[in-house]
Amino acid sequence: MIIKHLKILLTILFLCPSGAVQAAQLPILKIESNSVLKDTEKGIIYGPENMLDEQSATMWVEGEGSAGLGKYISVKFPQEVDLSQFRIWAGCFLDADFWKRHNRVKTLEFKFPDFTSERVELEDVMEAQLVSLKEAKRVSSVKIYLRDFYKGSTWNDTAITALEFFDKRGPEGHIEGISATASSHYPDEEDSYTADKAVDGWLDTHWVNGPGSGQDDHIDIDIGGSKTLTRWGISVGNGGTDSFFKGSNRARRVTLLFSNGSRKTFSLDDDPKLQEFELSGVRTSTVRVTFSDIVKGASNDDFYVGEVRFWE
Repeated sequence: MIIKHLKILLTILFLCPSGAVQAAQLPILKIESNSVLKDTEKGIIYGPENMLDEQSATMWVEGEGSAGLGKYISVKFPQEVDLSQFRIWAGCFLDADFWKRHNRVKTLEFKFPDFTSERVELEDVMEAQLVSLKEAKRVSSVKIYLRDFYKGSTWNDTAITALEFFDKRGPEGHIEGISATASSHYPDEEDSYTADKAVDGWLDTHWVNGPGSGQDDHIDIDIGGSKTLTRWGISVGNGGTDSFFKGSNRARRVTLLFSNGSRKTFSLDDDPKLQEFELSGVRTSTVRVTFSDIVKGASNDDFYVGEVRFWE
């Protein structure tokens, strides 16, 4: 049985990006907002820290009920940084329907500690937008104001699912834009559990296998040309809650087969977090990821993989 879930995060004051810190991505010490939507009936807080958790089902939503124009997000860095670019997932990225129903940001205004500011216009597209500031700023903090929005079809709430900041080098993290197919997938009406969900950058979307426990199932990943890989990472299991994780199948061993014919086998912890491993410079254009030593779930026989990543 497939269980869809919305992971709820409580307010956290001090945050850094999950996983290894990317060379050009700027770590965040603290993120706050002067407006947060709180659903007291469901116990959900749509706080700004949700923008840092790499999950498509959590987000910051302003709490005004009127698009939130004039409200802001306050970001503090651990030290002075050279802020040059930012990347934003504007809107609710839970799925295409929810993205259309919520407001999306159209115009942001960055206000800097030296009393200068810059307005930025965004496109109305359900994809990450990487934006360069007109002038890099040496700052330890920044405030980002909502100035205009694209109207949602249902709710007058403005959402941002994820937000990242960079110096002039831009994103230098794991390889992006890779594609994947699999030996099977769970056949639901919306194709919600296909192999591409394991390489889409979100930790809370999943590839789920078809019939069977997941033993010897595999994902074939095309990394977009021949590259030298130095590191890789994987999250296995349905990590929404501890009961979801233990209720579904997980793998304790995985084997990587590279296009050069070599292979490497790794042991996995029985843990939903992203686990990372060194690769020592393997040259390849594709990777087949095969799963074995399956731990049986307590409530269903579905095998989940949240994310597979590679670094050069």
